[in-house]
Amino acid sequence: MNAPDLRVAVYAADPVTSAGLVGILSQATALAVAPGPGADVLVAAEDPAGQDVPVLRRAVAEQGILPGILIAGPLPPSGHRTAADAGVRRILPYRAARPELLIAEVMAARSAPSAAAGRLAAGYAALTEGPAPFHEREVSVLRLIAEGKDTAEIGAAMGYSQRTVKNILQHAQRRLALRNRAEAVAEAIRAGLI
Repeated sequence: MNAPDLRVAVYAADPVTSAGLVGILSQATALAVAPGPGADVLVAAEDPAGQDVPVLRRAVAEQGILPGILIAGPLPPSGHRTAADAGVRRILPYRAARPELLIAEVMAARSAPSAAAGRLAAGYAALTEGPAPFHEREVSVLRLIAEGKDTAEIGAAMGYSQRTVKNILQHAQRRLALRNRAEAVAEAIRAGLI
């Protein structure tokens, strides 16, 4: 039996994501998930709704700077700079982090050149291009729902009637075949919009 080519350290914001990443990476015989120090490549998965990189920071504190892949929602420029300084070679949006792409990116990370913050941001943007699942007004409504606001509070905050708020939400639900508000909010989170 051949020894794996790369040892991969996996860090995630929650245990379910961590288990999923380990399962995906274990599919490749050239990769071995390394639970402790001594990894060759780092994979860090942030909270998709987060605007910071605490998981990446923890991983660097424990592993040191390694070539890595970051799975995250949209980050501000400071997040891209932090990722570049931490050795990240590619930032993948959650919806683009399919098993084949993730494995390919991990395999390429060790030999990939260092990436500047601008290059990381551009690569992320290229993977998220295409039609957004929600329109801007829908995202605004869903963001307020996620904050626990009811229809009247959302209408007051956005300057719309309650009927308009309901219509905005119902249009999105019909278009995307979502059953209720909770599914709509979950889909927006998965898409990295809120």
